[in-house]
Formats: sequence, structure tokens, C-alpha cells
Amino acid sequence: MNTNKHNPFKLSPRGLLMLAVAAANSAVHAQEQPPENVQQVQPSEAETEIIEVRGYRGSLFNSAAAKRESQGFVDEVFADDIGKMPSQNLAESLSRIPGVKINREVTGEGQQISVRGLGPSFTKIALNGNAIAIASDGSLGSGNRNREVDLDIFPTELFSSLAVSKTATAHQLEGGVSGYVNMRTARPFDSTNQTFKYSLEGAYGDLRGEISPRYSAVYSKTFDDKFGVLVGVAGANTKSRVDGYEAVALFTDGCVAQWDNPQHTSSGCIEGSEGLNHFFWNPEATADYAGSHDGVSVGDPIDPVATSGVAAETLDTALLPYLGRPMFTYGTRDRVSGIVSLQYRPTDGIDAALDMMYAKASKDFVRTEAMWWGRRNYLHQGGAIIPENVTVNDNGYVTEGTFYNSHIWVGSHDYQEDVDFYSVMPSVSWIVNDVFKVDVSASLTKSEFDRDEPYVLYMSPGGTLEFSNGDVPSFNFSENPADPAIGWTWQQEYDQNQDGVISEDEKFGDTFRIQRNHRETETKGVHLDFAYGESPEYSGFKFGLAWDESSSNMDAFGGTAEFTQNNVVNSAAYNNFSDYLGPSLVNDLGTGISGYNGYTGIAQVDWARIKDATDYANFSAIPSQGDQFGATVGDINEDVLALYLEANAETEIGGRLLRVNTGVRWVSTEQSVATSQSQTTASYNKLLPSMSLVYDVLEDVKLRASASRSLTRANPSDMFPNASWGGSGIESVNAGNPYLSPFEATNFDLGGEWYFSELGYVGLTYFEKEVTGFTRSDSLTVTFSDLVEYGIDINDIGDDRQQALLECGGPSQCTTTVNTRNNIDGATTLSGFEAVWVQPLDVVIEGMGFNISATSIRQDASDDDAIITGISDLSYNGTLFYENDVFQTRVTVYHQDGAASYYSQGKEVFSFDRTQVDLSASYNLPLAMDMTLTLDAYNLTNEPVGNWHEYEGIAFNAFYPGATYTLGLRGSF
Repeated sequence: MNTNKHNPFKLSPRGLLMLAVAAANSAVHAQEQPPENVQQVQPSEAETEIIEVRGYRGSLFNSAAAKRESQGFVDEVFADDIGKMPSQNLAESLSRIPGVKINREVTGEGQQISVRGLGPSFTKIALNGNAIAIASDGSLGSGNRNREVDLDIFPTELFSSLAVSKTATAHQLEGGVSGYVNMRTARPFDSTNQTFKYSLEGAYGDLRGEISPRYSAVYSKTFDDKFGVLVGVAGANTKSRVDGYEAVALFTDGCVAQWDNPQHTSSGCIEGSEGLNHFFWNPEATADYAGSHDGVSVGDPIDPVATSGVAAETLDTALLPYLGRPMFTYGTRDRVSGIVSLQYRPTDGIDAALDMMYAKASKDFVRTEAMWWGRRNYLHQGGAIIPENVTVNDNGYVTEGTFYNSHIWVGSHDYQEDVDFYSVMPSVSWIVNDVFKVDVSASLTKSEFDRDEPYVLYMSPGGTLEFSNGDVPSFNFSENPADPAIGWTWQQEYDQNQDGVISEDEKFGDTFRIQRNHRETETKGVHLDFAYGESPEYSGFKFGLAWDESSSNMDAFGGTAEFTQNNVVNSAAYNNFSDYLGPSLVNDLGTGISGYNGYTGIAQVDWARIKDATDYANFSAIPSQGDQFGATVGDINEDVLALYLEANAETEIGGRLLRVNTGVRWVSTEQSVATSQSQTTASYNKLLPSMSLVYDVLEDVKLRASASRSLTRANPSDMFPNASWGGSGIESVNAGNPYLSPFEATNFDLGGEWYFSELGYVGLTYFEKEVTGFTRSDSLTVTFSDLVEYGIDINDIGDDRQQALLECGGPSQCTTTVNTRNNIDGATTLSGFEAVWVQPLDVVIEGMGFNISATSIRQDASDDDAIITGISDLSYNGTLFYENDVFQTRVTVYHQDGAASYYSQGKEVFSFDRTQVDLSASYNLPLAMDMTLTLDAYNLTNEPVGNWHEYEGIAFNAFYPGATYTLGLRGSF
């Protein structure tokens, strides 16, 4: 499907009506002047930034003032003073805005944001009005493949305001179906004369039990009200630990095993077994089973159905976690960010600025996971297990049981990550005369990310495992997995021919995986904006053009087979692997996990010694078509040209002021998508109309309405033209489609606010968003030999896949599922309500108050493939605060209902309900200098980040970051 042939503008009947109304309002009102008895309100941006109300209350005051004077549906968060935004980074700062949801890293820290239900890729993030991209790779165990922007690299101390527009206007950069977020960095003329602000903090994580330092400093000075300079830096050295549990990809069932040949070198399922059959029940007594049952000898035939205590049909389809594994991460993250802002105002009509930012973050940590070997644990590899006293719930999941001949398969990752970002953004604002203004800006951002993630795997001897399900499953093993001396081997070793010698063909599984990723992003832009009218924000025209270019280049590197053959085999560690193990990095694994009752440590590979033994530092990784997550890598370049026209007018209806903003944006997009093997291009044009109305029903009551058309370009991860493997086996291949159309939305909002005091107000908004452009995952089953048609080299598939190919009968017999995506004709309508209430309680206690916001969303999809995942039916946050001249405190509660995250094996994986409680307090020290003692506590109740698999109570993954307590000192002079 070629996007060049698409109609550049397609609207529903409501959309056509919206465009007609917008055009009519533009023609009728653009040149109208407000009646003489209607007072024009001047632009409020500068006013809201200099109001002298300090503390958290001051931030709320400025936000309320900005919202009151805004056109459309806009919310802003202001930094009233250095470090006083109520969060650890910008993602968390935005969370108090109605309709904004945080996507959190496994550490619990906010990382990305979603607006009105749609995912992070659907929100356009801008820095000082310019497009940006960050090359960072998202949360642990995943990768940023689309248009997400990680915000955890940006500290709050270097920003002055964050604005979220939930409906589009013509002058804003397109790209956000769900919303537009502009992050404004601090500038010299935000304050007057000379200031120096600083903070020094120490954060204590109760899981890690160590102090992590944080710091910031911002110096600003203006000279003769003409020139100003601001320099700021903020950084942190975070020592982290996260305990958790996860399964891999799906829950699965097994089958009773049998030998496939007389030589006992091949095994499979008994005839008639149904289900997924990813693991195997053992029909022969193992050593630990024989030792626990009188009269039974090793090798005696047994009936796994009888030992399990459940019916054959139940056992055949009973679900266990696929490589279920308790895990932990342990390490450090360093982050430092800096800004330089120069501002020049030679006359009252010229304001020139140069804003520069640099940010760098690095991670050095180990992730260790102890998996229950339940994937292709063949009888002929000595891995099949014997079930006993198994309990299966009504939904088919195993809830407890005893399993003999279980092996703990440990995987340890050694992460070395580096990401850097810099931006240069010059701009000039020139008031030419009383009715004409010109704004010119340019931008350049670059970001680079590198991850080196070697992965070592090792196997315990067989033993007895007691399994029980709770909030997360518990695994109690007969040997202590934290003990490095229980007989660990680098691979599973099984003496098939019983000759007392383990030969090379009697070793099974990977030893050492090479996993390296590199990513670069770059954005360039030039924007010309013109305004005509004495007060064009209220009565006049805006028009302009924008050129933006963005690129994202992703590379992956492997070479596992080559490294294994040349560096691992015959290395000093190969036949003496247990000598390279040490004690667990933690000895209390799971103490923060609700209901966990499993092993408390995992024997840890000595990474320095194992790298030295295998000469890891001198191995040149080999470029790969896909990364370790099974996703294709490549390059995407987009060249965008946009023109817009926007009109603002004020008039009087019924003696009350009506403000109208209407406009249209035309945008042309050219895309180039390339991999190492092919390249494709596509282009399309779109017309994006918008209209907003604000009517003063009463002096302090505002009624708002808006309609707009918006777009988000297709997901880059769906567009790469060639294919990659979908996992470590031969079961699936993922293939992209470079001709996907963009997502488009028709948006309607109706709402308003009542401002009953300078600080207090209540607001309610109803919104509706019809989204098209969703893609369907089309799956085709093809013979393995036909995969060459999809760009797969079937002659170079690695040892694991080669083994799987042999076991299922070879290239002409084995089949593979090819997964790709195509646009569907269906649409999804999102609708819901947003409510906000800011209430001072001075009549009760002077300085007390609260603010609450809540969002409810529902969706109606015309096609099952257009159902949007990740939407919480209800989310809310609330803060109770108290302030006086010397003391401030506040308690904040964030809540998000669980939501369908994605689907695994056709079954829903949905996130936990999550309620986080934070506490902040500060005390102004009685010193001559302005100095404040601060105390912050995050995630007081150790709320986990995780997902259920199909049913609540069946954990798919869960990560417990613990609580963090921060004590600090802030000041200014």
C-alpha cells in the first residue's frame, strides 16, 4: 500500500462540520475589534512567571493564572523556586496534570508520559517549542522503538515551566495525536539582577541501604536590563536495587515425554498430547524422586499423570510460567545535565536568546535472574521434570506443586549503558511595529546511546522444587541457589550414553550471549512565525512555516556463535566454570515482595574474571539485523515542511466576552526507511484544522470548546522492510511494512472552570477523540525454507535454532509464523472526563489546602485490532499541603487503575492497579542566608510496577523498588 496515493485529508461528517465552522469564524471575526466595554486581557505568560507567591502554593497560583487566561485546553506546571517541583524528574512533574499518566521504569521512577490514554509515542514532546528526540532505550527489558521521549534524563531544577496542550492549535508542531508538551528551560530574565540557587541532597534507598548524592546549582545575572546569562547544572549518583519476578513471553503447558529412538538421543511428546507443549513431564524416576520414595530406583518407569494427582487432560494443559524467575538488579546510575542561556534585549522590541543544554547519563549494573528451566527441557537432555501433588485452579493455572529433577537456570547480565544529549536553540523575537511581530528560531539536537549487555547463563544440578503462587510465585529449591558450590555448570550436562564421560554433544544450552546496541538521533529545525495585530494573541493573525528534519539510526551487534566457538570453548573458564562463581550480591532477595517465600540469593558470576578468561574486551561484535528483543534495526529519516494560518478574535455575546482561535496547518512528510538490506521511501500531505472557543459565562466562570485534527506518524518499529527472528527459537519471524499510514485523530472538547478565588478553582472537561490509522498484526504460517522470501538467511541461524530445526524435521517439514502489520479501516473513539479541584483551606488553617485531579476514559473500537492497550479507566492524584513562613509539607497520592498492556499468546496482560504515596517537607532555617532544610519520601508503601497475566493473582512480572528517603539543603543568594 503506497501512501503517495492517499487522499491528503479525510474527515468524518463531524470533521467536515468542524472545518466549515473554523473557516466561517475566521472570516467573520478575524478583523473584529472587541467592543469598547469589553476589556482586553493582555498576554499572561510573563505575568504568571513573576508573581511573587512562593512555595508549592505559588506554583499552584501560577498554574491557575495561566489556565484562566489560556486559549483552549492547556495546563501548566511552574517551578516557583529551584527544585520545588514535586518530583524527581520532569515526567513526575507532569503527573499532577489531569489526563497525564506516568510510564515508570522498574525502579519506580517516572520515565515517559501518556496523555488521555494513548501511549508515549502519541504525545509530541518539544523543548522550547522545538522538536527533540532522545536516543535512550526505555525501560529494563525493552527498547524505545517508536517516538517515545524518556524524560528521566531531565532534572526539574533546570526548567521554568511545562505546558500540556490536549487539543491542537495551528501554530504548534504536529505529531501528537494525544497532546503536545512544551518544556521551557530557565532563562536569565526569568528573575532580576543576580541570583544563585543551589541544592545538596542525599537519597537513601531502603532496598540498597546506601546514600545516593544529588546536587544542583543555577547562577543567573542580568546587566542593565539588556543582557543576561544563566548557567545551571544538576546531577545525581543513584545507587539502586530492584527486586522482582518475571516470566518470559507467555505462560505455557507441557506434555508427558517419551523416547523417540532406541539410542535415547531424541525425545518428544507422547502421541495425542495437546496444548503448547513447551516443556516435558518425565516418565522415569530421577535421583531425587527415587530418594524420596521407598522402593523406587533411578530409571524406573513412573506415570507422571498419577504422581501429579490431577487428570491427564488437566495436566496436559496446566499452565506454568515460561521461564519464571525471581530476579534483582544492582548497580549505579550517574546523571548530569547542564544548561547555558544567553539573552539579549537591546531594545524594547527585540529579545534574542541562545539556549543550550547538555545531558549525560550512564548505568553500570548487574541483573541476575534465576529461572526455573521449563523451556525445551527435553528428556534426552536430562531436563524433564516429575510433577507431584499439583493443584490447578479453575482457569488452568498451576498454583502449587512439587517438581522433581528441576534445574535452576541462571542468567546474569552485565549492563554498561551511556546516553548523551545536547541541544542548541537560538531564537529572536522582534516587534517590528505596533501591529507586526516576527519570531525566528532554529534548533539542533543530537543524542547517542550505547548499551553493552553480555549475558552469561549457567545451570544448577537437578533437585526438588516446591512451587507456590502468591502475589508472585515462590520457588523453594532443595539446594541453595545462593551457594556457588552446589555443582553449577556452564551448560546443562547429561550423560546420555551412561559412559561416565560428558562429551561435547552431551552439553546443552548457551553459555555466553553477545548483546550490543547503538542508537543515534538527530533533529534539525527552522521556524518562522509572524503575528499581525495590536494584540494578535487575542485579535489578529498568526502565520508561519516550519521545517523539521529528524533521523533515528539504530544498530545491533551480536556474534554469539563466533564468540562461543573462538573465545569460550577451551577458555580457562569453560571446564572449570564453578571457579568463576561467587556469593550472591544480595542475601535478602524478595524481602520487599509481598507474599514471597522463595530463595533469597543467587550465586553470582564474577564478571571481571569471566570477561578476562574469554578475552571479551578484544572481541569485535558482528552487525546484526535484529536486536536481543527480536526487533529489526535500521535507519529512519523524516523531512517535514509545514505551513499554518491562525486567527484570533474577541467579540461580545450577551454582554460577555467570547474569544475565538481558529486555524489550519498543512504538513508534508517525506520518509525514508532503511535496513542493511533494503530501503524504501514514502510521502504524504495532511491538512490539520483547529478551533477553540472561550466564553466568559460569568466574570469567574469560563466555558471552553475546541475541535481539531491531529496526527502521529506510524510506529518506526512497524516500518522496517525486512524481517528478524521473534525469539531464540524458529517459531516466529517479525516483518515490517514501510508504507504504513499515520495515525490521525478528530478531537472534541467541552468544559470549563469556576475560579472562586485567586488560587482556588474547579474544572470539568468532557473530551472525545476518534483515532484512525491502527494496524493489524497479520500472521502467516510458512514452511521454514520459504523464509528467504522475507529476508531471513536460513543458512545462518545459530546453534539453538539449528537444534530446534533438526528436532522438528528439517527445513521442508518445520513451519514458522511470519508476523507483519497493515493499516485497518477501523477507528477507535476515546471519550472521558477530566476534573480538577484546587482548594485553599485558609478558613480552616491558614496556609492549608489541597489539589485533586482525576481522569476517566472509555473506548469504543469498531475493530478488535483497533483496541488501544495501556488505557486506565481511572487515574487520579491529590495533594494535601500546608505552608507558612518557615515550614512547608505536603502528601501526594498518585493512582492509576490497571490496564491491558498487551497480549501474549492471545491472552491479555494487564498492569497492576497502582497507588503511590509521596511526602515532602521543608523548613526555612533561621539564618541570615536563604537556606531551607528538605525531606522527601517517595513510594512510601513500596508499590510495585508490574503486570498480571490474564487474571489478577497470576503475576506476569512485578518489580519492587522500595521506598526512597531524601534529606537535603537548598538555598539561594
